[in-house]
Amino acid sequence: MRMKHLNRIIVDSPVIEHNKITYRYKVEGLWTEAFNLDKVFYVEYGNIDIQGVPESIAVIPLIANLLPIAWIYDAEIVVPQCDQMFYDSIPKFKAGYEQMYPMIDFRGQLSVDHLEKNEWDSTGGNAAFFSGGVDAFNTLVCHYDEKPTLLTVWGADVAVDNADGWNVVFSHLKQTSRDYDVNYVTIRSSFRVSINEPVLDKKVRSLNSGDGWWHGFHHGIGINSHAAPVAWAKKLSTIYFASSFTAADKGKVTCASDPTIDNHVKFGSACISHDGYEFTRQMKVHNIVEFAEKSGIPVPLRVCWRSTDGANCCKCEKCWRTMLAIYAEGFDPHQFGFEYSEEQLRVLANDMRSGKDPMFGPLRYTAIQNSMKTNCSKEDLPSDIRWFYDANLEQIHHRAIIRQKLASVKHHLARPITKILHR
Repeated sequence: MRMKHLNRIIVDSPVIEHNKITYRYKVEGLWTEAFNLDKVFYVEYGNIDIQGVPESIAVIPLIANLLPIAWIYDAEIVVPQCDQMFYDSIPKFKAGYEQMYPMIDFRGQLSVDHLEKNEWDSTGGNAAFFSGGVDAFNTLVCHYDEKPTLLTVWGADVAVDNADGWNVVFSHLKQTSRDYDVNYVTIRSSFRVSINEPVLDKKVRSLNSGDGWWHGFHHGIGINSHAAPVAWAKKLSTIYFASSFTAADKGKVTCASDPTIDNHVKFGSACISHDGYEFTRQMKVHNIVEFAEKSGIPVPLRVCWRSTDGANCCKCEKCWRTMLAIYAEGFDPHQFGFEYSEEQLRVLANDMRSGKDPMFGPLRYTAIQNSMKTNCSKEDLPSDIRWFYDANLEQIHHRAIIRQKLASVKHHLARPITKILHR
């Protein structure tokens, strides 16, 4: 007997037209707050025909994106059909969430009218999700001999309505495809705008998760589930999903993409593989620059999380960290997709040295500093970053934390003044 849930979503059969899947559903209960019901959830696959994909496979991107929401709201997802392999894998990757967030009671359920067994001869090889960053390029160069099909999602990092930003990403993807002699599939998805991220972010933080919605709960299966229709169409076996962290971080960080989650996601005859977990970020940079040197194939990294146009801004901490990591391996970041002048480098270096970013500290930079001392002398480095060679990272990080707290205090002190001024 089906348990009665106050929060429920009733999903219609997905509408499949050529290379596009559109999802329709009815949401009931208080968890309606977690959805933007005026935004249609669709997934559009470029340069691949998915017209014949079974409904039980086509519905997987929707189900996977709904599951974490249902678990924290104790909601029921009702669907007409689902792939048997994916359905059976749910308790296994759900256990990864439960292990990561023991303070949260993950409830809810998936109710399926019909389970369908889908199998195929995995003759299409493997694929890899590809964003163009250090993690993604490490996966590509480590599996270069397999010639994996690259899967890039428009709607993950670059907003689904940001055509200019996507054009930069797409151009980068096509060039990488040519340079590495691999195929690619683009995936345009409204999966982030069809839900109310601010509400979900507030919800998981109120449960003392210590993390936000996108990073801590959503982006792993939210992204990799989009591969299910591609796996069916191309007869894929393994889909690599590049790791963000390493085995040394286990228990120290939370992340929606983790081996305990990703490695249990399966559909039909394909599976997700959390790739590169054995490598630190600095080791990944080493793999990349070594591959570029030996093969002569360019590696134009795209790492920036501040830029909205798909390029590297060379002004943020993420760009700074990657540029330093490349310098630490004895190479020039200009050869790896970073365009900046001496003055820009000077400004960025001064910002970091003065403690403007609390992320600049021992956790992320000790490995870079160690590699720099192993591979370089101070004289090998640009004059504006030689200070990093012997920098006290703990001291700079402490300075950044103090600056952050002072800024917060100033902000709160200014609020009542502002109210008085506007009376």
